[in-house]
Amino acid sequence: MATRILFVGLGNYNLPNTRHNAGMMILDHLANALELRWIPYKPWKATIAQTTLSLPFEPKHPDQQKQVELTLLKPRLLMNVSGPSVARAVRDLSIPGSSVYIFQDDLQRELGKVSLKASGSANGHNGIKSVIDHLRSDEFWRIRLGVGRPESRDVNDVSDYVLSKFTPPEVALLEQKVYPLLGVGPGLGLETLVMKQQLWRPPQPPKKKKNKKQKAQEETPSESEVDLGKKEDTSPSSAEDEKAATTA
Repeated sequence: MATRILFVGLGNYNLPNTRHNAGMMILDHLANALELRWIPYKPWKATIAQTTLSLPFEPKHPDQQKQVELTLLKPRLLMNVSGPSVARAVRDLSIPGSSVYIFQDDLQRELGKVSLKASGSANGHNGIKSVIDHLRSDEFWRIRLGVGRPESRDVNDVSDYVLSKFTPPEVALLEQKVYPLLGVGPGLGLETLVMKQQLWRPPQPPKKKKNKKQKAQEETPSESEVDLGKKEDTSPSSAEDEKAATTA
């Protein structure tokens, strides 16, 4: 039996490419990668895209597949009243909170920083607060996408900031750092998030092994070090200087 998963991108549907729409933008990236088409769905007051994926249980057993029915949802309501759209989808899909992933913008993190949170308060995010109120639960996943924040803490300045569009360099940074977190393919972001409830991290380059000559050079002190070790300091203050250097 297939497992149903819901991905929700929060934002203001009629204000594309703004900082408040970072959640919708990453779902647009995923839909493009999966070659999905967005369609309006009035019962949920949203635009949705759906597909079925076959994901491996474990990398060691790629032959053992798990069927996942994935629904992408972008509410057509304003950000601050997104809750009814999400709650209706959750009810109709008959899924638990552990199968709901909300992608949101986050003013507390610099642009490109991403974190995963399992539950808890809305941390001042009105879209998340609306979802909590209508689900009557805070038990769902949040993927928080850093968009930075203005220097001013004035409410109007913050509002103008989140409703402003990303600049071309900022979009390039999102494409480099954020969008790969939902990469499609074995062992990549989408699979890691759904199967392991973890954010994907790019693999680190393997450390180069040192040959015997390099190890010998590191273990053998240089000529200057050997000479330095043989010298004796006859200065009467050398002991005090050494003590000062040790305790500094």
